[in-house]
Amino acid sequence: MGWTAVIDQELRSTGGVATRAQLLRSVPATVLDGQVGRGQLQRVFPHVYARRGPTTSGPTLLRAALMHVGDASALSHLTALHIWGAHPLVHPLHVTIDQQRRRAGTQGLVVHRRNGFRIEEHTTEIRGLRVTALPRSLVDAWPLLPVASRRPRLLDLVRAGSIAAHDVRGALAERPNVGGHRLLAQAIDLADDGCQSELEAMGVLSVFRHRSLPPSVGQFPVLVGGRRLRLDRAWPEVKVAVELDGARFHTDPDARRRDLARDAMLAGMGWVVLRFTYADVLRDPAGVRARVLAVYATRSAQLR
Repeated sequence: MGWTAVIDQELRSTGGVATRAQLLRSVPATVLDGQVGRGQLQRVFPHVYARRGPTTSGPTLLRAALMHVGDASALSHLTALHIWGAHPLVHPLHVTIDQQRRRAGTQGLVVHRRNGFRIEEHTTEIRGLRVTALPRSLVDAWPLLPVASRRPRLLDLVRAGSIAAHDVRGALAERPNVGGHRLLAQAIDLADDGCQSELEAMGVLSVFRHRSLPPSVGQFPVLVGGRRLRLDRAWPEVKVAVELDGARFHTDPDARRRDLARDAMLAGMGWVVLRFTYADVLRDPAGVRARVLAVYATRSAQLR
């Protein structure tokens, strides 16, 4: 078997990329350096090689990043969010290691060093790639995400059941100096309060937590027609509920009919359901508060 075949066999066994040390177990340094010099092998990262061909990308590139950094490393930050299916793959790539290790990044690869970073506690393996746990990945990536997409990303993950608010809070406690700490803590609190969308979060902040209104409950469960439904905001003591309508309520006739039928069933159970739009919450929070407060006061008087 020729040296080229030996190298190809080694590359196949390691997923298409291999470190210099791995290749030197099978071929002499002169052979390896000769293939690199002739362009038969390409350097993906320092001391990590692949066959010359199309640009190394996807899982192969991610494996190469981990190989460059070495053992006890994990893909993290935005790169980890990509593997969790919560963000597109963007460059540079990010890898995290323990503070005690000395490993520099390189072009296209950022290496983060963290105190007390433990592979067995802070990471998992997905499709053969070592990656930081999702709560930690989100906290690490928070300052790198576009500001407008940070809170919606957290709320989307919580709503999908991919992540729990208390787990993100625990990850944040381990990184108290992360950029945007205050807004991340607020976003976690909103998720804990039942907010499942950016519209709900804006409604809670601008309307439903205002000092003029009594405290409300987010995602309040109600059994309607044998089905357990959740109300966006509720004052169960007076059976007043608020539903926040996105664009689908106005553009999808079937969805609108279903929601109005649900409102009618709730009314039959003694609930008053108020509906507000994204525009209502953004443009006229005082008007929304006034309407809710007026209905709350009327219901309180009726139920005395």
